[in-house]
Amino acid sequence: MNPSKVIFYLNDDSDDLYFFKNTMGSLGHQVLVFHKAETMLKRLHRHPTKPEVIFLDVHVPILNGEEILSHLKSSHAYRSVPVVMISGIYPKKLVRQLLTVGANYLMKRTAPNDLKTALENVLKVLFEQQKLSA
Repeated sequence: MNPSKVIFYLNDDSDDLYFFKNTMGSLGHQVLVFHKAETMLKRLHRHPTKPEVIFLDVHVPILNGEEILSHLKSSHAYRSVPVVMISGIYPKKLVRQLLTVGANYLMKRTAPNDLKTALENVLKVLFEQQKLSA
């Protein structure tokens, strides 16, 4: 098993936040969850410890996932942090936009009982990518 990671998750759905946090916790990771993009961005800029992975819901109010991704990837401090975009659907145009902006992985929204397997798979891919680029 890989060592514990600090993970951020932004989603405006309380149930999704709850299931995500509990599932990642059961995998041994520290998770900070956020309902609003502004809160997450303030946390990123005020605290020196940056997350090792950021999960973003594509459809959040005010600043959407693509806008937040663009902000993160344009920031020297967070450019190298892997970002996983989560959505129920991925039209081809959206996939191209997210990958162009810098998403490291696209994950479909999944049922709570399948979430653990899906997250394990995503983290495995990200950890392998990090090993290869090191």
